[in-house]
Parts: sequence; C-alpha cells; structure tokens
Amino acid sequence: MNAHSRHPLIVTTTLGCLTALLASPVSLFAQTESAVVAPVAAPVVATPSDSRADSATDADEVLGRVGEFEVRLSDVRRSLDTLTEPEREAMRREPAALNQYVRALLVQQLVLREASSAGWDKSAKVEERMRLLRDGVVANTYLESVSEPPAAFPSEAELNAVYQANREALQVPKSWRLAQIFVADPQTGEEKSPSPETKAKLDRIQASLASPEADFAALAKAESDEPASAARGGEIGWLTEPQIHPDVRNALPGLSVGKLSEPVRLQDGWHIILVLDVREAHIPTFDQIRDRLADQMRAEKGRADSQAFLGRLLQQNPIAINEMMLSKLIPAEAK
Repeated sequence: MNAHSRHPLIVTTTLGCLTALLASPVSLFAQTESAVVAPVAAPVVATPSDSRADSATDADEVLGRVGEFEVRLSDVRRSLDTLTEPEREAMRREPAALNQYVRALLVQQLVLREASSAGWDKSAKVEERMRLLRDGVVANTYLESVSEPPAAFPSEAELNAVYQANREALQVPKSWRLAQIFVADPQTGEEKSPSPETKAKLDRIQASLASPEADFAALAKAESDEPASAARGGEIGWLTEPQIHPDVRNALPGLSVGKLSEPVRLQDGWHIILVLDVREAHIPTFDQIRDRLADQMRAEKGRADSQAFLGRLLQQNPIAINEMMLSKLIPAEAK
C-alpha cells in the first residue's frame, strides 16, 4: 500500500505503545494507514461486538500482512479476548481503533523478529519483566474470575428498565453511507489549488462522471488513489457525523442519495464523494441494542464487584507504607 492510502474508518502495554506510535489523525477520516502495513482484500471493519459465528474459512482469512508476517481473523479474535471489557467497548465506540490494533499486532511481529535476532529474548531484563508480567496476569485474571457476574445477569426486566431509563442517551447520530474517488495531492504550505497533473486528472474524472452512462464504482476502481476503498468500487461504508472530516461534512447537507460532491480539498488530496444512503438520527429498538446493553451492564457490574472485592480484601489486610522511605524513590532536584 502506498503512502497515500487512507483507511475508511476513523480514531495495550507494548501493543498499546505501538498503537499510539502508529496513530496519525489526518485525511477524510481520522486515521492514516502506514505504508508498511497492507490490509488484504478489504480493511478491518468488524468490531469486537460482531458475531463470533465465523466459518472455519472466515476465521482463517488474512486481515493484513507486513513483510513475511500475516495476521488472520482467528489471531485477532484470540488477542481481543485478552483485553478488558472497557477496552473492547472503546473499540465498539470507535471502530478505527480495531484497525489500529491490528496494525500494532503486525508491527509487533517485526519488532519481535529484530529482538529475537539480537538475542534480546534471553536477556536478564526480559526475564525479570516476564516475571512481573506473569504476576500481573495471575492477579488480574483472578480478580476478573471472582468479580464475573452470574450467567443470568442481567435479566430481561433489568435490561428493559435500563433501556427505558436511557433511551435518549442511546440515540444514534445521523449517518451517511459514502463512496469516494480519491486523487492524491498532498498539500504543502497554504497552497490549496491542485497541481497541473492533479487538475487534469480531476477534470477527466468529473467529465466521465457527468456522462449519463457513468459508472462510479468502475471509475473508482480505475482512478482512485486509495486502494482499499477503490477495490470496493469506492465504497467507504457507514459513518456518523462526528467521524467525518468537517470539510467533507460541510458538503453533505446539499447532497441527496445518488448525488456527487465537487472535489473536496483535504491535506492528503482531493475527495469526490458519492452519497449512497442516509440514516437519520434515531433511537435503536430494544431488540437492536439488547446484546450490547447486556455486555455493558455485565462490564459495569464486574467493575463494581471487583471494587467491592478489593475493598473487603484491604479491610482485612490494611496497607502500611513508609512515606520516608518512599521519598527516596523520587530523584532530588538538580541544584
């Protein structure tokens, strides 16, 4: 994938550090794809809340690769299972975080290869860190086990009560199903006009789109500089208002379904947007949100039960800290 690629979606220890390093909020959507990490066939668009009823073939599907390394759907499923419920919920709220997570998994493989070649995995520093990590994993997983809510929680009555009490807060913002033809033309300085080559390409594309026989999907596959969406005929998918770049969002009110925008200038280049469908803001029905609401209620109860368990444990075993000794851990100010 080239450096102009843009994934169609927007914004944990080592993996968390890699995820942060890979973040790059630019373009039509608030995420930039690294040139070294290439999604295969289609970008990661599933969220952790999606159905687990994958076929064996689907579970083995390659989601991305970097160098000689691949990451498959089954690999990501297993990795996501190690996250806490709040971390998974964060990915549900911002699906692009899942794409960033997969990219971090791939980059981690590159780092591991370099570390192994250097014999770093045999160092005393790594062995000590592994011991500390093991202690943390044992403690955290035990805490999760003793605070896991009963299988029957929440009941239908409890679910319905929470739904009715929070209906307004559950409103889904207005959203658009969009497609694009992207023409790469990185902006330098304050100059917003297209380069001569870019202008010629934009004029050619717009002339083709003006034809009564115009096929947007075919043109996107042939002309768009964004490989991931181009492979799908330019389709980006559903995006809510907050997920769309303001300059693109400003062009949407005047566009009905099936209508095209004029080229929109963003930092990375020019975007010609096609509106495929529109959903007005709405409150999901109880059946539509039931499973997600149940997951959230179980997570909240788990956190509350975890705090209660720790409270009882500390009441039975009060903590005493030598504050004088503690101060020695803080370096003195340089004079």
